[in-house]
Amino acid sequence: MAEKITQEDLLIVLQQSAAPTIKLKIEIMDSGRRITGILNCGLTAGSMSISGESDIRRTASFVVQPTLKERIKLAEDSPLWLNRDIRLSVGLYDARNRQYKYYPLGSYVYTDISGAYDAAADSLTVNCSDFMKKLDGTKNGQLGALTIRYPAYEENEQTGQVIRYNILRDAVMETLRNLAGITDYRIDDMGEHRALPEYNRHWQQYREENTTWNAIPFDQEFAAGCSVLSILTTFRDIYPNYEMFFDMDTNTFICQLKPMCYEDEPFLDNAFLQRVLISENTSVDISTVRNICEVWGKVIETDFYSESCSCSDNTYHVSIPGYEDEYHTGDIISLRIPAANQADTRIDINGFGAICIYNEADEAPVKANELKQNVVYAFKIRKTRVNGQDLTRAYLLGQWQVHAVNVLTNGRKSGQFVTAPDGQTCELYSKEYFQKFYHCERVDLTVVEDSPFTVEKLGEILDVKTGGEYENITSDSLAAERAEWENWKNSRLTDQISITTALLPFLDVNKKVSYQRSDSDKEHPYIINSVSHDFSGYTSTITMYRFYPLYQQ
Repeated sequence: MAEKITQEDLLIVLQQSAAPTIKLKIEIMDSGRRITGILNCGLTAGSMSISGESDIRRTASFVVQPTLKERIKLAEDSPLWLNRDIRLSVGLYDARNRQYKYYPLGSYVYTDISGAYDAAADSLTVNCSDFMKKLDGTKNGQLGALTIRYPAYEENEQTGQVIRYNILRDAVMETLRNLAGITDYRIDDMGEHRALPEYNRHWQQYREENTTWNAIPFDQEFAAGCSVLSILTTFRDIYPNYEMFFDMDTNTFICQLKPMCYEDEPFLDNAFLQRVLISENTSVDISTVRNICEVWGKVIETDFYSESCSCSDNTYHVSIPGYEDEYHTGDIISLRIPAANQADTRIDINGFGAICIYNEADEAPVKANELKQNVVYAFKIRKTRVNGQDLTRAYLLGQWQVHAVNVLTNGRKSGQFVTAPDGQTCELYSKEYFQKFYHCERVDLTVVEDSPFTVEKLGEILDVKTGGEYENITSDSLAAERAEWENWKNSRLTDQISITTALLPFLDVNKKVSYQRSDSDKEHPYIINSVSHDFSGYTSTITMYRFYPLYQQ
């Protein structure tokens, strides 16, 4: 797909409105992706869908009239046989140049033996999906009688010391090469958000101080019968906002952060969209609007537990039998806290030395009273490098199960008071209110004063995230980050619109466009979320959501 649409492309689309003429070019590829044949067809019916939210991004179904006069049959030497792949392009007639201009639609596999030639109607039906079908077990990708393990780190067998951390990006590339035979890929950095330039201006410093920012957070194990795609998506979903797909032009496997589109120029402007517009459907999907997100993450498996803990000189002094020699990176220690913490509280285990307690998501020391009296908390020991020196820190993971809540609010005091389950009185919609009624210590309030979806305007509408990919979240602070992102989607991506236009074969998802709704007096930026082409009706239906910068408050 071209990164920029030319004036020629726009003129060709406008030429078609009176009497559209469309052709389909089917390039037949062997297992080495070499072109072994080409079918040039008249396109009589069919559809194609592109979804930015689906693992299978592109699907297509065509009814075509081959110019090839020989009988097309399901046989080993047929272009429709099982070991064939196809590359599709749709051609629009350019009356000025008296020739067709072809636009690529991507590479596909037959989803089943569904190609059929109808001699009477002289037509060929083709159903296909993109190459993800080779990874999900449909055409290939299911793994046999073996258990696949990806350890979080390698250790010295004699001493037990960590000698190497395994990198998340490397695990994805290893999976593609060894389990799927894919060598054409582009895998971007994967890891903690604060180590990525898209989220943190000081990302380089963060990487220097946190050398395991991109490591596999804990051992991963996959049983026989799983698919290659299930392994890849497990790694993808450890951190939010990543996507995996096959590039439409080169069929390269890509793993990247979903485009933010902050500085992107509009792919299509409002003036052109208004010229090709057929209909508009503006709606807010009430069933998906949420203003509270509760995330339940990993059940923490602790390495060492102790109730022998006292507090003096702003330090928790802990005795753990069997925890010997020194602090080890990756160890998870659970303690029953004897008293609420002050600012800059430290932990000293077995006299190894007092180390600071930090939150995992923002690399900031825990605030006063973040640890409650007589509650068991888990901490992960990690060595970081700061200003050229190695420092050992204890990162607060949370209680026995990772838990966090994010609330969309207008930030104003309600002035109403309610009785909590513990019998105490608290102000409605305050942070204390949500802590008590949701039994969760980690509660964050996202303040958007003019949002129509806040708890003050709609009441509490809860979205609970648990199981599956959420079990990969290893601390309350990371769960809070995920809850904020999920709440952003639930309360902002619902502001969407669907328009039907003349056929625009060059569209793709995650592209910014400028559009003025019929009920608005000005243009707004939108991001394309899905596209559906109807080739018989010569139309494209575009679903797009209003562009809001991620995490803007």
